[in-house]
Amino acid sequence: MIKKEIQALNKVIIDDKPYYPGLANQIMQDPIYGPRIDRRIKRLLNDRPDGLARIGHHWYFGYLVCAYTQTHYGIKTLLNYSSVTEEIFDACLLSDVS
Repeated sequence: MIKKEIQALNKVIIDDKPYYPGLANQIMQDPIYGPRIDRRIKRLLNDRPDGLARIGHHWYFGYLVCAYTQTHYGIKTLLNYSSVTEEIFDACLLSDVS
């Protein structure tokens, strides 16, 4: 049986909440999860011609963030995962505008 080495996740605590610097970028640059995010944002924009609600970022990308941290870091429940989904949402909107 081959054991996968789990890396440590970089975490910063601000106002008693964990934040994960660079995690959104890691996920977006990942060869598996990056294209999934691209497909997800394109599908969302196609399904919602009036635009996306900022309030929905956790719903749009939460499952991808949780799947990524589980497979890469062994973390089943990422505390304050919405901080990462918000970064992904912002990055997608910026890249879509450019």
